[in-house]
Amino acid sequence: MARWDPTAHLLSQDNPDIRKQVNASRGPQKNLELLIPGLRNYRKLDDLRVADDMLRNQVADKLLAAKANLEGARKQMSAAGDYTNLTSIGSAIFQLQQVAGEVRHAEQGYSGWVAGITIDQNRLNQLYDNDYDFVSSAFAIAVATSPPSFSYDPANPASIMVSLSLVNAAMADFKQKWSVRMEAVKGVLVKQ
Repeated sequence: MARWDPTAHLLSQDNPDIRKQVNASRGPQKNLELLIPGLRNYRKLDDLRVADDMLRNQVADKLLAAKANLEGARKQMSAAGDYTNLTSIGSAIFQLQQVAGEVRHAEQGYSGWVAGITIDQNRLNQLYDNDYDFVSSAFAIAVATSPPSFSYDPANPASIMVSLSLVNAAMADFKQKWSVRMEAVKGVLVKQ
């Protein structure tokens, strides 16, 4: 029986698949549930939900780290007495906070004993497999908000707008991928 490795679940851009770590962390009771025909599907679906929850939480954390990067630049701007671009950077900070909350708290369905939602495991796996683009776009935001891609130059305050436009483009791409993902979730979560 494999033990949970707290570092094994770390999200990487190249491999956003957390399902293996969730499967490896099953305890004796969960492994027993896999042997019982009536509980097998419940356990598999529940493990997929756990993996999805972990993925979304780690993506939300990545977005909040990007937000912190922008907040650091905003502090530099304020300290330099540059108040001309604070509204623009504040808007980006707000958007990152908002979308991080949406990602973290998105509906994922329920696989209880008598669920009002029918979930097909193959479609749920397909959704998870397609999350590579979703995860990659979150990493793109993190890169776009990190030095040297994003830095404030007090000698040339307007230069921040070029970097901020790249951040805004990365956020638009992320929101589009998030929207596609949520549409796929709605297709998976079909009420009877």
